[in-house]
Amino acid sequence: MTEGPDLRWPLWPEIDDLSAQSIQAALLSGRLAVSGPPSRWPSRNVMAAGALARLTNRRHVTLTSSGSSAIVIALQAADVGPGDVVLLPASTWVACATAVLRVGAVPAFFDGTADSPCLVGHSPVDAPRAVLGVHLYAQHCDVAALRRRFPGAVLIEDASHAQLAESADGRVAGSLGDISIMSTQATKILATGEGGVVLTDDDELASRIESLVMDSRRRMAEPAPYSLNELEPANQQHGANHAMSELSAALLLDQLARLPGQAQRRARGLGHLLGRLTDAGWEVLADEGAWRSGNFYGVVVRLPEHEPEADAFVSKVRRTCGAVLDRVYPPLPEGPLYRPATVKQYGEIGGLTGPLDRARHWHERHVVIPHHVFLAGQSSLDALGAAMTAGVRRPKAAQGRRPLVEVVVVTRGDRPELLAAALESVAAQQDVEADISLTVWLDEGTGAAETVRLPAVLDGVRLTTVGHAGAVPAEPWTRVATLRQFAIDRRIGDYLTFLDDDNTWEPDHLAGLLALAGRGYPAVHSWRRMVGADGNPVLVDRFPWLPPGTKAVQRLAELASAGIMCAESSVIRDVVRRPDGGVGMVDMGEWLFDSRVLPLLRIATPRSAAEVEERVGEDDVILRQIVRLGVPTASTERETLRYRLGGMSNPEMATR
Repeated sequence: MTEGPDLRWPLWPEIDDLSAQSIQAALLSGRLAVSGPPSRWPSRNVMAAGALARLTNRRHVTLTSSGSSAIVIALQAADVGPGDVVLLPASTWVACATAVLRVGAVPAFFDGTADSPCLVGHSPVDAPRAVLGVHLYAQHCDVAALRRRFPGAVLIEDASHAQLAESADGRVAGSLGDISIMSTQATKILATGEGGVVLTDDDELASRIESLVMDSRRRMAEPAPYSLNELEPANQQHGANHAMSELSAALLLDQLARLPGQAQRRARGLGHLLGRLTDAGWEVLADEGAWRSGNFYGVVVRLPEHEPEADAFVSKVRRTCGAVLDRVYPPLPEGPLYRPATVKQYGEIGGLTGPLDRARHWHERHVVIPHHVFLAGQSSLDALGAAMTAGVRRPKAAQGRRPLVEVVVVTRGDRPELLAAALESVAAQQDVEADISLTVWLDEGTGAAETVRLPAVLDGVRLTTVGHAGAVPAEPWTRVATLRQFAIDRRIGDYLTFLDDDNTWEPDHLAGLLALAGRGYPAVHSWRRMVGADGNPVLVDRFPWLPPGTKAVQRLAELASAGIMCAESSVIRDVVRRPDGGVGMVDMGEWLFDSRVLPLLRIATPRSAAEVEERVGEDDVILRQIVRLGVPTASTERETLRYRLGGMSNPEMATR
């Protein structure tokens, strides 16, 4: 969620464990690309194309590496090239025009109308070779009108802003052109990071499209035994590599499964906000089919006269409620991204345009509410409506569901006083803008207490017991790591954090971590203070997590030079990366994890003999993975974990 002054807005796209599962299945198949080796696993590319064909009622669907490539393929399949003119709206994304230039054709930009930026006002040509009809935001281009006005032109429909939206005649966007295309770039309602789709009902065009996308090849009807891949020469159209990867196709399948529920929420959200804005006299520009289906890229709102400038209005709304609005595209020939003269191949092609007054007006006097904003709750949308219509008056804070932090304590219950202190420090957390759930994992292996007494101050503690009968490794380090992995796999909260049964937190520990996590960091940590058996701060003359000796003294000196810990302070300023770029150290009790990142991390991993000698624990293992994966992290830089020396990882310090 993105933070605003008073509320949180949905992030996009919606990704979770099921998304990761979809990607993992594609990885297991061994077929990462259309040219990958044959596999018993079905091709995600074929599956996603088939799903889109059914949803759009199209005979043929081919997936591409980007929306830009999809337009290039559509133009090439339609035999559009040098000397041809392609008509397209001046109000659209620059890639539409770039795709025309990439096939050597001349882009001709039409102006919009007073009612829509994607309807044809002034056109610089009367008989283009092809027309790129682009649905924009929640407004649909009139494909039937384009056919009537330009009867000899190939009609290519760009449904990137209207994926699976309902059209005026009840058909589905993406089914209206001779060839239709979509982008599945990360901001679209069907998001794969980068990707595209080409759709048609024409068998001959479909054969060309397949060949153009797959380096002049096509899929085999029946792959021969021991084939290197499932493709064969198409003997038709000279192609290039524009194919979508299997991983992107797997994510597309995941996003397709979410779309119906998201569309319903989006339609409800638009209906709710629409009432507030229209009651205040604002004009909201959305086709009925786009609104009803809930499948739209954004909604355009016309600024009233008292709002003098679009950028200033966007900034005011962001400051007031945190929602980030957008601008309607500037007229392409006048925009900062359209610079064909800087590329020799494009500069020689030129372009056609005329008056673009309407397109300029759409850019200057309109703003766009992005589609994911409508997935927020009604109270958030009320706050947005207030921010848009009521000057600088601040909306009331939206009351959404509070996040849930699950605190996990793994214990044998054999040190009841220390365990009680640890649990009471959880109960004593202050100013936490979240609900806290405490889970105690009781290890009933050798040496465990027969009964565990929990402090009376704690209500609703989840107690999970694990026996010793072979389910968990007996070796202590591996055993603790395995129990923590169990806790990760059975997590229930939005955030997860661990606390050792002999450590405690300062009362502001969780509040500080949550403040950082709310800024978008999936893994945040604190610093720690070393304490002895009496709970008082302790100084050390060597690194406590190595056996006494020269190596331990040298390690402390290294960390002192890095500013992490020293003999003169009980505070350990833990870091993910040392100043020299090496991996730092962070104790497990300092971390707060966004639950969505945890499926990427594995605590219970085998340790080598060298790692056993170096006392490499699960906190070292997980930190290496965090660094390797590039997980964004941040530190409160406050010593809010009280770390008791003398435990399993540093038994020699027990008497200090």
